[in-house]
Amino acid sequence: MRPPGTTPTRRTMPPGFTLVEVLIALALMAVMGGLSWQGLDSLLRSRSAVQAEHARSTVLGTVLAQWRADLNAATVLPGQGLGSGIDWDGRVLRITRRSTEVNPDGSDTGVWVVAWRWQAEGSQAHGPWQRWQSLALRDSASVQAAWAQAAVWGQNGTTDGTARQTDALPLQGWQIYFYRDNAWGNALSSAGTSTGSASTGSASLPDAVRAVIQLAPDSGRGSITIDWVRPNWSVGRS
Repeated sequence: MRPPGTTPTRRTMPPGFTLVEVLIALALMAVMGGLSWQGLDSLLRSRSAVQAEHARSTVLGTVLAQWRADLNAATVLPGQGLGSGIDWDGRVLRITRRSTEVNPDGSDTGVWVVAWRWQAEGSQAHGPWQRWQSLALRDSASVQAAWAQAAVWGQNGTTDGTARQTDALPLQGWQIYFYRDNAWGNALSSAGTSTGSASTGSASLPDAVRAVIQLAPDSGRGSITIDWVRPNWSVGRS
């Protein structure tokens, strides 16, 4: 009982949340968590796409640098009976180029025969762009043998040839053009054109080489045109 003369006191409730407030808070947290996960997932996907594109660009840059290096080092060997130091037979581009290897005494090791080809794999529309390279060569017989071996590799890929090949890029196709007599032309039709003397075996390199490559989905989409100009040809020209 309450003593006489005292006033009633109101009982205060301890601080806290109602069930409705807790449910609303949980619902808001769930929505915010879902939005945050979507943002994080989008960020991870974007980062993966950027990394993949960077890797493709790096590989493409490395391959094109090797392509240009082979052409920049191309050389004609007079009296070898090889014609031009750059030859295209419709399937394989063969190049006789200076070797970058050096002997212990500082002398160079001769030349390489390198070749580039592309061929579709089975029923697929794309296949690898491949590069083949011989050993360093110093005598006429070895150069001619490697030149012939490169042609055979370009047609069917011999067992010995595949041991010396490197896959560069997956392509859907490619075309080669030579620039001679101030005009671009089919490399096959201009294969025998030379400003040198055929009787002495001194042929000239084409003034420029153009490769149009169609990238496969694995390495990107679309086509790339790669133009190479013979270094000493542009001297004195506008």
